[in-house]
Amino acid sequence: MEDLEQRMIDAARRGQAEGYGYLMTRYGRRVHLLVSQVIRDARDAEEVAQDAFVRAFDRLEAFDPGRGSFATWIGRIAWNLALNAARGQGDKGLEFLDNLDNLERLDGLDNLGNLDHLEETERLALLDRAIDRLRPEERTLLHLRYYDGRSLQEIAEVMQTATGPLASRLQRIRQKLSKLIGL
Repeated sequence: MEDLEQRMIDAARRGQAEGYGYLMTRYGRRVHLLVSQVIRDARDAEEVAQDAFVRAFDRLEAFDPGRGSFATWIGRIAWNLALNAARGQGDKGLEFLDNLDNLERLDGLDNLGNLDHLEETERLALLDRAIDRLRPEERTLLHLRYYDGRSLQEIAEVMQTATGPLASRLQRIRQKLSKLIGL
């Protein structure tokens, strides 16, 4: 962990606004994007993201940099709050959470295939529509791996699962996207 971040965490532990502000500025967008993978309503996602920071700041003494990064720690808090909020809203799409290993078995392509014949904006729109059709857990895996650039170990910590199955889950999600796009 960099010195500035540790100083700001220490400042927040002392109740100093500078520390809170730094952490919210540095991680606010990441937390919101992570939450929005599960909570699709923008207002609800914003509220859950704010709740994640409130919870993290209330429990800041429990953060141990020797066990992982602050980004992973607050990500795990945000993930759990988002799942609880979605369950509370009766989201039927979360039934898969009882057993994360029961992802669909999909045959098909190992990658997203060749979309070179489409304009870049068309490719992105097609991909966005396909990602929107994924389940929250699948969207979150993609987000953490490809948008945040997190390692499988960090993703496993955030999502509280084993690292072993994550690579194959990501593979199946890519295959599913290929089918959704129609490749």
